[in-house]
Amino acid sequence: MTLAEPIPIDDPTATRFAMYATLARALDFPTREFHAEMQDGYFRDGVRAMIDGLPYALDREIDFAGLHDPADYVDFQAEYIRLFDVGPMRPPLPLYAGEWGSTRKRAMEDALRFYHFFGMKVSEACKELPDHVTVQLEFMQALAFTEGTARAAGEDASPFLRAERDFLERHPGRWFPMLRRKMAGFEPPRFYDALAGLADAFFAADLKYLRSTAARAA
Repeated sequence: MTLAEPIPIDDPTATRFAMYATLARALDFPTREFHAEMQDGYFRDGVRAMIDGLPYALDREIDFAGLHDPADYVDFQAEYIRLFDVGPMRPPLPLYAGEWGSTRKRAMEDALRFYHFFGMKVSEACKELPDHVTVQLEFMQALAFTEGTARAAGEDASPFLRAERDFLERHPGRWFPMLRRKMAGFEPPRFYDALAGLADAFFAADLKYLRSTAARAA
């Protein structure tokens, strides 16, 4: 039996897909592999190339130099834990949507409705809850890919564009700017300050793009 060739998606959508995947990985608990890519400049250079390939410009300056950090792995890991994982009552900058102006239950239920509508679920191997930033960005990544394959196959991509717009508005695009503003009060290392700035700028620009593109596709 001959297997069908995979349908290539357009370059701008593939780049948006890659940006969501990259940010999900960068905002996850740091592995030694990710730390090595950050230290040798591979992460920074990859981000710069992806930004150049987006179908729009970011309207904020990105601290590319800050996306390279000479800190050793133990210190790098400790800073992630200090900012995002521990605290007297809660982490200073929790990476869960429900910790930012909503209830955890409501945020998780809303996210799960999106996931289930598109036939997706949080993997049993995943150690995070449905409202964690990495899970939410992986969902955006999956929607972008599905949007691209629908368009490449000559099918209607508008349902996926609207879903991306709505999910980004209600989840990362809503709460991540609050995290970004609050971060300055916790003396973040330059890498995480630059990463938060990058994510915030990308979410804002992608939301603007999705609103415009979904309106044209309606």
